[in-house]
Amino acid sequence: MLFHRFCTLFIFQGLALAAIGDVCRSSVGSGTCKTVTSCTTGFTVDGACPNDPGTVKCCIQAACTDNSGQCLDSSRLTCAGGTFKTGLCPGVADVKCCPKAATPPTPAPKPTDAFVAYIRRVHTLATQYGGTRPANQLVMEWLRHIEYNTFQWQQLIGGVDDGFTAYVEAAGVTFIDNFLDPEYGIDVKASHLGATMNGVFLQGQPSGTSTNRADVTGWGGDWMTFYGEWRRDVDTQPDGRQYCLTNMANNVTPSTFKLRDLIEDADGFNIGMRLRANPSLNIADEFERNFASGYKSRMKDFVEGRFGTSANAQAIARTMLQPVGDVVVDAGRVLLFQQHGGTFVKLFVLLSEAEKNSLTQGFADRLYQIVDTEKAQFGT
Repeated sequence: MLFHRFCTLFIFQGLALAAIGDVCRSSVGSGTCKTVTSCTTGFTVDGACPNDPGTVKCCIQAACTDNSGQCLDSSRLTCAGGTFKTGLCPGVADVKCCPKAATPPTPAPKPTDAFVAYIRRVHTLATQYGGTRPANQLVMEWLRHIEYNTFQWQQLIGGVDDGFTAYVEAAGVTFIDNFLDPEYGIDVKASHLGATMNGVFLQGQPSGTSTNRADVTGWGGDWMTFYGEWRRDVDTQPDGRQYCLTNMANNVTPSTFKLRDLIEDADGFNIGMRLRANPSLNIADEFERNFASGYKSRMKDFVEGRFGTSANAQAIARTMLQPVGDVVVDAGRVLLFQQHGGTFVKLFVLLSEAEKNSLTQGFADRLYQIVDTEKAQFGT
């Protein structure tokens, strides 16, 4: 009989020993025996784990009575959801309701996300394709291959890799030529941007106030056609500087040098120069960087990177409109003048110095006007 009592007592003593991790019960609910410091998502009660050290208590998880959050020990825990609320939890006064933290809204897809994914896909194919040309260059060639691979363009910066074009088409990639710009909310022409970038990537930036073929693929070509338009309109708008301020790079006046063209020129130059300087960069990553935040300083980066100062911009604009000794560029310049200003358009070299200065000053002033607007908008 004595042995039976001893065994019974031993069994009940064993049941009373609650090890860490065991279930515990109290008047305010059930929980798990834990060290106080490890009870970070609830609150503790005394006496439910009586045979464990004092640092081990019953950790209870309980929802607030209005289901607005979780009951926590406010004396040692913080509330990620904001301010503790009283009267909604069992237990001592320190046990309070911590409202649920607001779930951040899922970011809405940006208009450029699809275009970045498209560029990334083409870059992956370029890497798989191999060949002698860098993958970034092949992507640029893909972007320009439909509209900017004519005989004139091939003479200017070379032709595209037709094998790669066929390879991308065989992979079922659909050509995308427009996307919505994150800053101005206007459609950007990817083929022109790609052609500009291709020229900069291959040719780089000339020194001083000289120009090169890369310039012609971007801002320089647009500047040549704009000159032709001014000569076409010179009878009604003779002031070259004012003509630039009124008609160059805006969304209102019909022109061959619209704001969209300048965006393409700027992004093509900025990204092309980065990829040229660091071949390890991925063109898709650079597009993504540009659309995420780079656009906030695109005009500043372009104008300061290509021209440096207002005086240099004026001098470089002058160089672009007069013969430079490059047969391809010089012939193309005259052709563009005539296409937009008429067969008998007056060449820039035949203008008076006052006319030349006024026009090129207008070019520089309009660029820096746009840069100042960008700085004011984004604080760059």
